[in-house]
Amino acid sequence: MVYHILCEVVPGREEALDRFLCDKMKKFWLAQPGVSRFHVFRDYLANKFERIITIEIGDFGNFDKILILDERKDLRSELLTLATNVQSRVLDMIE
Repeated sequence: MVYHILCEVVPGREEALDRFLCDKMKKFWLAQPGVSRFHVFRDYLANKFERIITIEIGDFGNFDKILILDERKDLRSELLTLATNVQSRVLDMIE
């Protein structure tokens, strides 16, 4: 399964957001059981700068355990100070 997060960059905070995502958030997620990959993508097609974060997780059991962690909640709060219109999806591959 893939945990997919989409957010818009707060004007003037692009560098801070990228540092946060590529350092602090990546370190947390890759240390969690069942997490195999963490990627951050930059999207230039829209009129606004966006970031797409994809986190590959082995199964829903691991994901549920990660979601309740205080550190994950703190990271989410910090993300909300650096980004706007944060949206999350959990994707399960069909084929």
